[in-house]
Amino acid sequence: TTNFKLLGIVFSGADLYAIVDTTDQLAVFNNFLSNTTDQTLMASKTISIEGIVRTHGIALDGNTMVLTDIGVASGTGTSATDGAFHIISDFSSKFNNTANGGTLALSEQVRVEGSSTLLGNPVDVAYDATTNTVFIAEAANGKILAFNNIGSGGNLSPVIDYNLASASAVYLSK
Repeated sequence: TTNFKLLGIVFSGADLYAIVDTTDQLAVFNNFLSNTTDQTLMASKTISIEGIVRTHGIALDGNTMVLTDIGVASGTGTSATDGAFHIISDFSSKFNNTANGGTLALSEQVRVEGSSTLLGNPVDVAYDATTNTVFIAEAANGKILAFNNIGSGGNLSPVIDYNLASASAVYLSK
């Protein structure tokens, strides 16, 4: 049990990174696998991610973290064009250098957003560090999208754009 609602989760070794639902926050539970009793577990550290309205999807490959931003939440004036994703290279160093309760600066991330991206509600993400490709389950527009050449961010067009109504998850198996 946690003291906040979780959304996406990903392991890095024995540490569990988790999205704090309905926020711009990312939490870590260090040595998560060593917990052996039922209890309310407090996050070891929680930080905000500058530039994100509402974090949703999370992926980690190598030392690169990718987070999705669904923008304005569904049912509260949702937009089919306000989604984005953030790429954080050298993630462990940047996360460790951000104080508990602090904010990871937008200048330490790459943000992909804009009308060409087709991102409205990117609910899940997978990342392949080998090909530097981000895969997105895009719920608002009913698509599976893929992006490469993401290094400078911005208003990128997807290299893959498949229609898939109600897309809610994506998983990459290598």
